[in-house]
Order: sequence, then C-alpha cells, then structure tokens
Amino acid sequence: MNCFTKKSACISIRATAFLSASLLAFPVLAQEVSLAADEAAQDGINEITVTAQKRIESAQKVPISIQSFGVAKLAEISASKLQDIEVAAPSLSFGDGSEQGRAGIRGVIDYSRNAGYDSRVGLYIDGVYFSRSWMMNQTLLGIKQMDVLRGPQGTLFGKNTDAGAISITTRQPSYETNGEFEAEYGRFGHWKVVGRVNVPLGGDAALQLSATHLEGKGYYHNDYLGTRNQGVNSEAVRAQLLIEPATGVRINIAGDYVDDHNSTLHYTYVPTPGTNPHHFNSYYDDRADRKMGGVSITGEVELGDGYNLTSISAFRSGKQDIDFSNETGTVPYLTVHFKPSTDQFTQELRIASPVGEHFDYVAGLYYFWGRNVDRNIAAFGSGLAYFGYPYTLYAGTDLPSYTSVSTKSYAGFVNANYRFNDVIELFVGGRLTHEKKTLDNLTTSDPYGIFALPLDGYSQKFGDTFFTPKGGVNLHLSNDVLVFGAVGKGFKSGGFNTEGTSAATFAAGIDFKPETVVSYELGVKSQFLDRRARLNITGFYQKFDRYQVFTFVEVDFGGTKRLTSSLTNAGELVSKGVEVDATLVPVPGLTLSGNYTYNLSEFVSYPGGGGFFNGTLLDADGVQAPYAPRHKAYLSASYTTALGVGDLKLTGHLGYSKVSSQNFDPKVVNPLYRSAYLMAGYNVADANLTLASQSGDWSLSVWSKNLLNKNYVKFANLTALLGNRVVVYGEPRTIGATFHYAF
Repeated sequence: MNCFTKKSACISIRATAFLSASLLAFPVLAQEVSLAADEAAQDGINEITVTAQKRIESAQKVPISIQSFGVAKLAEISASKLQDIEVAAPSLSFGDGSEQGRAGIRGVIDYSRNAGYDSRVGLYIDGVYFSRSWMMNQTLLGIKQMDVLRGPQGTLFGKNTDAGAISITTRQPSYETNGEFEAEYGRFGHWKVVGRVNVPLGGDAALQLSATHLEGKGYYHNDYLGTRNQGVNSEAVRAQLLIEPATGVRINIAGDYVDDHNSTLHYTYVPTPGTNPHHFNSYYDDRADRKMGGVSITGEVELGDGYNLTSISAFRSGKQDIDFSNETGTVPYLTVHFKPSTDQFTQELRIASPVGEHFDYVAGLYYFWGRNVDRNIAAFGSGLAYFGYPYTLYAGTDLPSYTSVSTKSYAGFVNANYRFNDVIELFVGGRLTHEKKTLDNLTTSDPYGIFALPLDGYSQKFGDTFFTPKGGVNLHLSNDVLVFGAVGKGFKSGGFNTEGTSAATFAAGIDFKPETVVSYELGVKSQFLDRRARLNITGFYQKFDRYQVFTFVEVDFGGTKRLTSSLTNAGELVSKGVEVDATLVPVPGLTLSGNYTYNLSEFVSYPGGGGFFNGTLLDADGVQAPYAPRHKAYLSASYTTALGVGDLKLTGHLGYSKVSSQNFDPKVVNPLYRSAYLMAGYNVADANLTLASQSGDWSLSVWSKNLLNKNYVKFANLTALLGNRVVVYGEPRTIGATFHYAF
C-alpha cells in the first residue's frame, strides 16, 4: 500500500521509507487484534475520544491528524499554561512565546498583532471560539483534555483555522461531591495553587467552582534596574452550573475570568560572548497585563430517535496592556504601549443525527460578531537626538493612535458520512460563510507628519463570501486500522494593516485580501499487539494562495531609511510533510512514545520578500517560512510500578525534544539580515518522578524542565530605529515539586 502521492514525493527518503514500510505492515499486525478497548486498556493504551467532528468519537476513527493531551500527560510535562505543551507537540509552535500569542501548526504561524488582522490557529474552549491570539496562552484550569487539530478546519470550525485549531475541554459538573487541591513550588520564584470543588444541588443540578493562582519572578535579570523579567502573576477562576430541567435536556452555564500581570520581556540586545545570556541592561521593565472573561450557555436536547440538538451562546470581553522598550538598552529611544481590547458574541446551533448503519450527519448555523479596539502610544525619548533633525523634534513626544474594527460573520455547515459496507466510508462536508469587516475608525497623531499621516476617523469596509468544502474516504481495514484520504479548503479573513500609517505605506493601501488554502492528506491510524501499540501517520500537502505576511520593510522617514511594519498578500506558500505519532507498551507499566513532524514549509512565490541588498530588491521564493523548523520531535518514556509498601506506586518520566533551525522573517535570504533572523536548532529534556497512592487520591512529584540546562534562542530580530540585533532566550533549567490531593 502506497501512502504518498507524487505531490508529496519531496519528503525525505528516510521519512518516506518509514511511512511506506509501516503501512505495508498494518494489515498483518492487525489480524490478531481481538480484545475490546476496555479490556486492552488494563495493560495497554487507553482509548482517546475527541469532538473534532462535533460529536464524541474515538480519535482512532476520525480522519483528522490529532494530538491529544489528557490530564496525566499535562501533569507529566508540568504544563501550567497552554504554551507549555509546545515541547511535546511537534506540529505546534508558539514562536517566541510572547504574550501577543504567536501560534502555528505545520509551519504556518502568525498572530493578531493589530485590530485589523486575525490569527491562523483557532482556540476553542468547550466549543467557544476565542478570536484574538493574545487570548490564547490560557492558564490551565480544570482541563479534561486538549486536542491539537492539525491542518485546515474550515468546514466544521470555520474562518481563521486554515492552519488548524486547538480544542480544549474542561471538566464538567457532576452529581457526585468531589474536588481537588494542588500546590507547586519551583525555581525562579515559581509557585502555584489550584483548587476545584463540585457539589450536587439536588437531583437535577450541580455546581463546580475552580480557581488558580500562578506566580513566578522570571529567569531574566535587568541589572540596570535591579529587577527580574519573564515572570508571571496570573489568577483565573471558573464557575460552571449544570441544570437538567427535564429528561434529555442539559444546560451548562459557565463563566470565567483571568487577570494577568506579567513581566514579559520583549527582547534584549545580543549578549556579549562569555556573559550570562539571561542578564541585560534596560531603562524600562517590559510588562504585559491582561484581563479577560466571558459567559456561555450550552444547551443539549435529545430530540428522540437518536437526534441531538446543541446550542452554544457565548459573550467574551478582554483587554491587554503591553509595554516594552523598542530599542532596549539604557537610553530611551522609543517605548511602545499596545493596548488592544475586544468584545465578541458567538452563537452556534447544530443538529447531529444518530449514527446509523450507513449514514450520519452533523449540520448547523453559526454567527460571530466582534469589535476590536487598539489604543496605542509611541513614546519617543531623549535618544531621538542621536538621529539629528528632524527627529530631535520628537524627543519627549507621545504619538497616540486609535483603531476600531468590527466584524460580522454568518455561516451554515454540514458534514456527512456514508458507509457502503464495513470497510468503505465516504465523507463530505461544506461550510458557506459570509463576512463583513469594517474599519470604523483609524485616528493618528503626528505633529510633524514623518512617522504617521494625520488621520481623523478614517474608515473602510469590505465583504466576502467563502465556501470551504471537505471530502474524502475512510477505509476501515479492521476494527483497529483506518486508512483515510481527504481534500479540504480553509480561509483566513482579509483585513486592514492599521499600523501602516506612514505616508508611503498608507498610499500603497492598508487593506489586504483573504488567504485561502487547499489541503491534501493521506494517513493511517492503527492499533495492534493487543492494543499495546499505536501508530498514526499522516502525509500532508497544503497550498496557500494570497498568503498574508506580517514583516518589516524599509521606508523613508524624513530622508532616512527605517524599518516599519508591513502586511501584504505575499503570493504562494506550500506546507508539506509527514506526522508520526507512536506509542508502545512493551510490558505492563512501561510506556514509550514518540511524536515527529517533518515539515517543508516555504514560500513558492514572494516577490520582494527579501528586502533590498545593494540596491536590488530580492525575492523570497523558496525561503523557509518563519518559525517552521524542518524537523521537530519529542520522545518520552514513563514507567509505573507498585512499591510494595502500603498502596504506594512510583512513576518516572523522561522526555526529550529536538528542534531544527528556523528563522524569524523571510528576509533571512538577504545577507544584510541573515545572521539577525536565523535561529539555531536546539534540544531540551524534561523529567518527572511521582510518588502516589494506588487509588490516585494524592501524589507528590518532583520535576525538571530543560533538564540539561541548554541555552537556546526563541526569538531573533532587529530593532526598528538603530537596527541592533536582539534576541530572547528560552528558560534555563527549572526544578520544582507538586503536591496534588483529590477527594
């Protein structure tokens, strides 16, 4: 059986050979499988269920490349925030890990930097969409499962998921009194407390309350001010009320709130060789504050004959305040204050048919309204005198700007499966979306007109209609082997570069078009050896047209070339590769797992993307996409054994992650920028040792992240004014301990 089409033939020989050999082996390995899932789980691999197709299904039966993280896995890697899972998720990237929320899947990454620009990865918590990337790095609270859905999810999840989606499911209220408490302490002043309690309210209602406080001083030290940076101070609460007013009717009312005050470091100058890379000097302490919350009402009604109706209504609101030194160092040149805020309302109504012998479907309607507001200030300091006239005019001057962008989106969708027999199953779906986006107000202030045109209430609007279909075939070769092929389409909204207010940028137009992607996938999901082994492999080819690129370009400011932000449709980008997820339980208690992604994500056509070199404008054709390492892998081993003393058991875990080189910007092709934008590959290890009761009501863990204490760069760039090289290093070795108690 051949798993690859000619379009995927460029994947490395070793990866292709491995995939082909594995596929050929599956029918043979599957012949002896006969145990039921619950029996096999005793000494094998537990079944994972997902809602990637808007109904509860086994992940092994869903024709989507998925990596799931349950409670045990999140504890194993000591994850406190969403971005912590990146180390164990090879297809997922959070870029520099900044509070602005870069996120990407399969080498397609971006973030909603300003009010007129959306992200490529959709975050959903209990089915509710979070529209801004700075909302993404959630403090993990009451999480039941987290699923990374790789590749475009335009049919069932809709717009702005053309790279993929992250779906988080929280633990729901129940009719049994239960709860848990967790306390954690670690290096760099890290500490965390978590509490959850669930109580029944009679026979038809239950209430669950969860709260956490997460704090850390940070691993960077500002020697100039004597302060620490890259710290966190976060509080999160969630309340959930379950009501069952009648048989077959469930209503979940949920509310949550997050309050962050983080000393997030934007970047520092490249350290002098031989010095501590986590020490720097700056006149300003960067920070990122965030307040956000929302309410949702989820209603589920059993209509009879196996039909189910679901309604999810949600309102969310939030604001962020990011302050950072644009030049770092001890001289104030430019301090930037980003103050984005957003309000959004979403409504989803869908119906799911029963899963019959031959046919089933899910269909629904979706509405989104959102309003994004940016209140930004560019505060120029005394360092502007360095540039001479006319820049000296700006020393001590603040340039405020105001932006408001609103969006309305309407969609209808359907996804259906038809089974000819026990082996062949066809699936087809589509989503029709109409969107209206309006730049309500763009106002700038620049008394001398060098950095920004004087705009007062500038407005613009557009509308688009998109059809995003998906179709394919499932071959159920046995109860434990699925081979699938799929073709799908996704899109990312167009918008406005509301930062592009210089005379040259504004004259060229600040609106940009939507990008679209067509995706081809061929994969296999298999379990064998009495379900003590699981091997899932997916080959993918994704072609993006009118790919939106945020970068920095040289623009003339008062006769001097400076870097300023640019948002354009670059042309074409292709992301292709293979994903491998393997788990083996060779003996009871021992679990070996490996996750690997080979990803060739590069620009096919990007005219002028390389910037100017010796007076020539370079193209970026063939350049690797930003934050798209060619190779990324995570290997882990865990072993659990009874100690023979009381009801105690001991679990040890060791993980190892390897990431190949990557870049920050396509101008890495330009000799002037290559060394500044290139980031070397790195590897990090993590470990966890847990003593627990056999019943699971308490546990005590000691853990370490970056066990081998590797220094590695997560961000590399040039400053806008002086053009100095800047970086951000990843966290050095961290050790800690966690106590957990459940009742």
